[in-house]
Amino acid sequence: MIESWEEYRIINSALEELVNGLKTLPKVKKAVSHLIKAGGKRTRPIIVLLSGKLGGGDYRSLIDMALAVELIHTASLAHDDIIDRGVVRRNVETLNVKYDPALAMLVGDWLISKSVELTSKYGNEVVRNFARTGMVMSEGEILDVYSLSDEFGEDEYYQCIEFKTAALFAYAAKNAYKYITGDDGRAESLYQYGLNLGLAYQLVDDLLEFLEIFEDKKSEFESITLPMLLERKFGFRESVSMVLRIIKKFTEKSRKALEVFPASEAKEKLSYLINYMTVDMIRGYVAKNREVISLIESHNL
Repeated sequence: MIESWEEYRIINSALEELVNGLKTLPKVKKAVSHLIKAGGKRTRPIIVLLSGKLGGGDYRSLIDMALAVELIHTASLAHDDIIDRGVVRRNVETLNVKYDPALAMLVGDWLISKSVELTSKYGNEVVRNFARTGMVMSEGEILDVYSLSDEFGEDEYYQCIEFKTAALFAYAAKNAYKYITGDDGRAESLYQYGLNLGLAYQLVDDLLEFLEIFEDKKSEFESITLPMLLERKFGFRESVSMVLRIIKKFTEKSRKALEVFPASEAKEKLSYLINYMTVDMIRGYVAKNREVISLIESHNL
C-alpha cells in the first residue's frame, strides 16, 4: 500500500534525481545506481517526511534529510553484505558479488559522506545527532559480527538491535519534527515511536530468518538472534510464542508514543507503518504455515 503514497513517490523520484545528477567516477555512479535501483520499502525516509509534516513542515524542505537517512541505511546494507558475504538482497545480486568487496566497501563510505553533506544544511544539532546515530549503528554491527564468538545473551542482543537498527528509525522520527518545531517534548515522543518500531521490526526480521523463510536475502554467515537464544532454553514453539509477545509489546509502545499528537493524515500513516513493518510482514511470509499463523492469532497481533 505505501507504494501508492505521495511520500513514497517523492522519495523515489528524489533518489532517481540524485543518482542521475551525480558528478563522480563512473564506477561510483554505476554502483550507487545499482544499490538504489534494487529498491526497498523506503520506510525510514518516509518517516522523516511524515514526522516533519506532523510539525507543519513541507516535504520540499525536508527531502535532503530524508535522503540522508536512506543513503546511510543503504551504506550499512552494502557494508553488512561484505561482512556476511551476502549474495542476494532484495532479489538482486549484492554489490560485493556484482562488482567486488573493495568497491562495495568504498561506495558504502562514499554514501555515508554524501549523507552527511545532505544533512549539513539543517544545522549543528541535526548533524551531530546524525553522526552519533552513524556511530552507534557501527557499534551495533560490531556486536552483531562478534555475537558468535563473544559472550552474547539477551542483554547483548537488545543492545545490538537498538544500535544497528532502531537508532536510525529513532533519528528519522525525531529530528525532522524537532527541526521544524523546536519542541523537545513531542520530538522525544517521536524518538520513542521510532525506537520501538525499529526494535519490533528487527525482531520480526530475525524471527522470519529463524523460520527459514526469508526469500530475498541470502548470505553465508548468520549471527545470534533472540529466537535462537530462546529456542535453546524453551524449544521451538515456545520461543516463537515468546518473540511474538515481545514484538507486540514494542508495537504497542510505538503506537502509544503517537497519542500526544492530534489526528492527522501524517499521524495515521505513521500508525499504519507499525503494522506494515511488523504484523503484515509476518503474515505475508508465513501465510502457508498454519502452525505459526495460529500462534500469531493467539496473541491478537
